Amino acid sequence: MGAVRRGFGNGRVTRSAKVLDLYLKGQPMGIAEQKQWSSMGPPMAEGLLSDSGSSKQALAQKASEFISAEFIASRICPKLGPGNTASASDCDAKIIQNTGTGRLTLRYTFGPDNVVYAKLYGDELGAHCYQANLELWNNGFNKSGRYQVPEPLGFIAEHSLLFMRGVPGTPLGAVFDGDTSIDLVSGSGEAAEWLAAMHLSSLSLGAPDSDWDSLKLFRMASRVIKAAAARPEKLDMVREVMDQLEQRVAQLAANRYFVCTHGRYHHDHVFLSPVATSVIDLDRCRPSDPAKDAAEFVRVLRLTAFKEGYDMERAERATTAFLTTYLAKVPRAAESLGCYWAVFVFHSLLGGLKKSRNKGEKSWEQLEEFYLQEIKRALEFCR
Repeated sequence: MGAVRRGFGNGRVTRSAKVLDLYLKGQPMGIAEQKQWSSMGPPMAEGLLSDSGSSKQALAQKASEFISAEFIASRICPKLGPGNTASASDCDAKIIQNTGTGRLTLRYTFGPDNVVYAKLYGDELGAHCYQANLELWNNGFNKSGRYQVPEPLGFIAEHSLLFMRGVPGTPLGAVFDGDTSIDLVSGSGEAAEWLAAMHLSSLSLGAPDSDWDSLKLFRMASRVIKAAAARPEKLDMVREVMDQLEQRVAQLAANRYFVCTHGRYHHDHVFLSPVATSVIDLDRCRPSDPAKDAAEFVRVLRLTAFKEGYDMERAERATTAFLTTYLAKVPRAAESLGCYWAVFVFHSLLGGLKKSRNKGEKSWEQLEEFYLQEIKRALEFCR
């Protein structure tokens, strides 16, 4: 694709960092800063008002219709193709994920090699995900090639319900659950190959990202405030990291290389089999800086490995395999990868500060030190 970005300039990013700094220091804001603060308010309010419990219940009630024999026979079986012989009576249907985030996942098992997944959406992302899957499938990410996406079977607009076939293989993240059939190092290399193939495609799906979205800056503002309220003794550390990040973000080119990105690229979305590497969950697919996907993959892999007490030497080898393989094919992503990596780790640090709880095998103190070391490493990347 190789497009250049269109969106907010980094001046707005810098102004928001200044406003947050004034807030954290308890210093008065001028008229311009007050306006900027007000513009940052609604996303934070939305986060505070969310009620995942009621959302889960409402989605579960809505989904009960979709696991009925009548619905399966009339709306799903016809989507299985002309050669299909399975019927609703052959189907084991169940809700497999409902986290209260506005989406719910169902699985319809007609047989070991005939599994259909459906995602119920509470927003407009369902139609976008269907279109993204369809475009990728029709442009080579299908059964004819090694790098694949789920086969899209249809989208029922009246219910915001997306249907797709299951993909072959085992998620790369299964290695952290003790699955010895998966090798983290070679699997990370495969994940890099799939990502490079997507980033080098000519596809353009959705509206281009702004820095606000790709760096998750609205969410950062909310998390900074919550972390400051929960751990006021950490304010100096938070301000110091924010200053470092502000300097790095300010160095991002205003018109830089954009590609078709996945949007939530990490090891649980990458499925490996002897014949294919497949990637799921394309809800956030849109044109953006390619570094966003690569940084997200590295951040999540390394943090998961650390929290779960996994062999960090092997995680380091997986990191190297991923970055070496990916950057050999998409070298321009290196220009901003360190910035995205550092900002994404800072998000994790802020989220952890708010609760300061142990995770997996690690104490909060160990996690905090890990986050700070990762931010330092990311900021030094390709400098």
